[in-house]
Amino acid sequence: MNRFRRCYPPGMDTSATIRHLQTLMGRLSPGEGPTSIPFLGMVSSAASHRLLSVSLPQSALFFILSGTKTIIHGENRIELKTGQGFLYPARMETIIENRPDRANGRYLALCLVYDEDMVGRVVSERSGPEIRPPLSLEALKTDCDALVGSSLNHLLHMAAASPDNKRLLSLCREELLLLMAERTDCLPLLWDAVSTWSSRCCRLIGMEPGRAWTAEAIAAKLGTSERSLRRHLNEENTSLRSLFREVRLNSGLAMLQTGTATVGETAYRCGYNSASRFAGLFRERFGVSPSQILQYNAVLDQPLAGS
Repeated sequence: MNRFRRCYPPGMDTSATIRHLQTLMGRLSPGEGPTSIPFLGMVSSAASHRLLSVSLPQSALFFILSGTKTIIHGENRIELKTGQGFLYPARMETIIENRPDRANGRYLALCLVYDEDMVGRVVSERSGPEIRPPLSLEALKTDCDALVGSSLNHLLHMAAASPDNKRLLSLCREELLLLMAERTDCLPLLWDAVSTWSSRCCRLIGMEPGRAWTAEAIAAKLGTSERSLRRHLNEENTSLRSLFREVRLNSGLAMLQTGTATVGETAYRCGYNSASRFAGLFRERFGVSPSQILQYNAVLDQPLAGS
């Protein structure tokens, strides 16, 4: 266990974070959701649900603000409670179970994504020998203390006050990741996951999941040849075809969880001309239909913060 963990006061004030999140949501244009903010994702649900084969194109930090999240990866299983966080390596495929809090009837979680450059900077600034702990769900879980909560609240406040100041928001996110680096030895796992060729491809596709990407265009963006790109992906036991489906379906899941688009709109924005085709592939991957995801959603409102 990291020796710094015990030096910080426990107890993230999730009510304060929810209030900052509500302020941010209130400043978005009608019809917009958290997915309109490139680094932010949110799940707000009034019903328990289970999702199969969930993965993220970039490494991320999860914060549980209400309810519990169970994460299953292979034979490993952990439960995250309100006030806890989780470091999610890019493309780690998991089963997710979200359950609302019994007192207020809501599940609420935030997801902050981090690109390769930012994770690399934070990992390179770590003092001491390079650490590569084995992949363990328990090791990726962390209790969020008051300082981490304050940093997260500051990020949300700046996102509401200065949404177009990309440099400022980048610094706020990096500050939060630096704080997490003091509390866990697992940041190198995020770097290992996000710095692969497949993750780089996923990041590009995820920026525009509805675009008619070609192998040539992706290779050019990554500064390599199409032949070399396919060779790299083959060495990582994957292909562009499988990455397209993975990213587009997971992007669709994120869009549906915000409740800002219909199933048809989501399908189109993720590159599917047929909503029924999208719905079939979606159910095949996640074990639920797109319409069920919309039914699970809950509006983020004031009573949750006061519960």
